[in-house]
Amino acid sequence: KANEDKAAAEARAKQLAKDKAIADAKAKRLAEELAADCEKVYNLAQDKYTEGKYQESVELLEITLQMNGCDVEISSKVHYNIGDNYANDQFKLDEARKVYEKVVENYPAGLQYVEKSKQKLKGYEKSDEAEAEYNTGNFKRAVALREKVVQQKEYDKELKAKNQYFIGYIYQYKLEELDKAKEAYQKVENIHPKSNYVFKAEQKQTTL
Repeated sequence: KANEDKAAAEARAKQLAKDKAIADAKAKRLAEELAADCEKVYNLAQDKYTEGKYQESVELLEITLQMNGCDVEISSKVHYNIGDNYANDQFKLDEARKVYEKVVENYPAGLQYVEKSKQKLKGYEKSDEAEAEYNTGNFKRAVALREKVVQQKEYDKELKAKNQYFIGYIYQYKLEELDKAKEAYQKVENIHPKSNYVFKAEQKQTTL
């Protein structure tokens, strides 16, 4: 009787182990399928972006964020790309900033796109500092801070174009150095040719 019970227990244990192995294999296949689906949607979003359909691209990226099976590397990249799209293609700097903040808040520190988001946010903070200096009448200091934003490679191009435009604005209206203002306005297009601030800079140049 004891031997029969032992044999039955061993058989049950083997069956449980077999069932677990089968379940684990199914879970692994499902995870791989879901991850592949994430990549498919992400790639489709990139195709839309290449076609210049920026809002459609964002909508697809947002679908990716709602899918199960996307690992944190993919999700953080997707989230970051939404911010980059908002900033540099749709010129929604406030929306972009909120997205970068979410990336930093929602994903583990040290991930590539978390660190890239932190770098982007530093640009917005520096731009805020420049605005504060301007509002207190420290115009030269405001120019210096905006120049630091422009010089940083990692910052959003639209943010840099904005700061370059306001460098010209300060030189024109506050420091009354018109040659420097003209030079500053001319640099806006070099930073981001499709920026909203290119047209504004061109308009200001007609007033010089």
